[in-house]
Amino acid sequence: MRRSFQGGPPDKTSDAWKEWAAEEIEGAIHRPRSRPAPVSSPDTSRQDNSGGTGTVVTSLKPLASVKRGLGKMKMTADYRQKPDGIWYVPQGQGSVSVHVCGPVEVVAQTRDDAGASWGRLLEWQDGDRRQHQWAMPMSLLAGDGGEIRAYLLDRGCYISPTSTGRAKFLDFLATTTVDARALAVSGVGWVGRVFVLPDRTIGDTPEHRVIYQGADASEHPYRCTGDVDAWKQNVARYGVGNSRIAVALAAAFVGPLLALLSEEGGGLHLRGPSSIGKSTALIAAASVWGPLAYVRQWRATANGLEGVCVQHNQTLLCLDELAQLDGREAGHVAYLIANGMGKARAGRSGALRSSAQWKVMFLSSGEISLAELAARDARGTKRSAAGQEIRILDCEADAGAGLGLFETLHDAPSAEALARQIKDGAEMTHGSAGPAFVERVIASSHDLAPSLKKEIDAFVAEHVPADANGQVGRAARRFGLIAAAGELAALLEVLPWPAGEATAACAIVFRQWLIGRGGAGAAEDRDAIAKVRGFLEMHGASRFEPVDGDDETRVINRAGFWRDSDQGREYLFLAETWKTEVCAGMDAKRVAKVLAEHGLLRRDAEGKNSISVSLPAGIGKSRCYVVSATIFEGDADA
Repeated sequence: MRRSFQGGPPDKTSDAWKEWAAEEIEGAIHRPRSRPAPVSSPDTSRQDNSGGTGTVVTSLKPLASVKRGLGKMKMTADYRQKPDGIWYVPQGQGSVSVHVCGPVEVVAQTRDDAGASWGRLLEWQDGDRRQHQWAMPMSLLAGDGGEIRAYLLDRGCYISPTSTGRAKFLDFLATTTVDARALAVSGVGWVGRVFVLPDRTIGDTPEHRVIYQGADASEHPYRCTGDVDAWKQNVARYGVGNSRIAVALAAAFVGPLLALLSEEGGGLHLRGPSSIGKSTALIAAASVWGPLAYVRQWRATANGLEGVCVQHNQTLLCLDELAQLDGREAGHVAYLIANGMGKARAGRSGALRSSAQWKVMFLSSGEISLAELAARDARGTKRSAAGQEIRILDCEADAGAGLGLFETLHDAPSAEALARQIKDGAEMTHGSAGPAFVERVIASSHDLAPSLKKEIDAFVAEHVPADANGQVGRAARRFGLIAAAGELAALLEVLPWPAGEATAACAIVFRQWLIGRGGAGAAEDRDAIAKVRGFLEMHGASRFEPVDGDDETRVINRAGFWRDSDQGREYLFLAETWKTEVCAGMDAKRVAKVLAEHGLLRRDAEGKNSISVSLPAGIGKSRCYVVSATIFEGDADA
């Protein structure tokens, strides 16, 4: 508890002076003096340059308790620190002093937990007395220092324009040391019980500082304007009664919980026609962590998206306009983002480099689904596997209330007006809710993981049909995770919602996802039936001959025959056509098995999925796959 010292500081020789000095340091750096009670360690894996998660190394040398809790720099004898900056003052008669730079301070030496990636933590003020901080990698001193000078000059720090001054500036950075140490990390997210963002670290202490030292330390999307209360009033309150907005906002708080709960990454894709409001949901969610520019575009290569994912590790990734992605990469990218592992690459020496790693919750939007995008492959045989589709759950953006994305308009006269209010609100106030959520999670004295897992399990138990395929269970678990994150954010008073709002919204969207999917069965079964039905819809009248036809009924590019039996019309697929055309991109035997199990394909007396039939046109006895015309009676939306 902070004491009140009346009449200024105590005498320096007293024990009270030490306590007063420590409290002044604490107030100056705006950080708690002791480590908050832990929630639980979100992850205990090592932090590396890939952007993955890591742990604080407790053997690090504590930071000295001097100005602002860091350290006093030690310069070589020829350098002097003056009010206007650093001077080079050589010894000896006739020597000329050089004003090297403005008042730059080296306040700590940084390095990662493996003893590599050394750097200097620099601080300075610009001409408006705005404080700047940069963890400068020492590797930048290997060249002429141009990148260092450009960075500092761009942020208002004076550096000598002379060749001598520039050389002495690099010498000053290289030779100046400080006892204070800080852990350097190159990725966003949890590092032990500390959460790192490019412009701030949440939960560290003066004794155990953690500093972001990524290549994009200045060019990052985590910008903050306004406070949490303003954000609640201008953005978050519109989630009440609007399932899509509520799910998107709740999903924005999932990232910091992924490691805590050991859950996999994944995403939701809002699909619908233009101007229905898809981008509004992404903008609202993005405002939890940053401005409108936080929303990225799908227009990128798989390699480029790796860097984007690392930058959004354990926060939120928003990707707009799925159609901009190359259809040939659609399936691969779905696996890439959700699985959290980049490509294995070799360095110049041929040795394997560390792969980029991340855990991310992401939201996507577009006018088409992942499956439709993958089908655009010009070869005509590519399709999105069920595993890809389960990683990006395709959700209808239209809420079905005649208001596009919305179910209720609150105080807005129209859906368009409400969308504009949300966008304007996100532009005015953003970037505060995410860090506030993390701060309150860290400050909580409760172990949140068991209760959150219980909420997720309860959601799955309530909403997944008893006979559902495992893919449905995985999808429900993601919605349950989003619901749990939203309820926690409301409990911590980051979201201004009543209890149960996030859960109800997730239940609505999940049920509609399940209907749109075609039920609780395996997606592969649905796709297999749809594949055969689609072939017959396209070629049933042009590539199939009647079994009892004459020479005049012969067709070109024949796929098979048809006949009418006591069970109705049947299509007899020739074996090679079935394998190479009808089931292209699928396991032909499994497709036949699925159709047979659904009563759409006739089996022979021995239970085989193909039947020996006498065929005309000189073919004779041949095994065919016999499909019933009842396949056309399937649900068109399945």
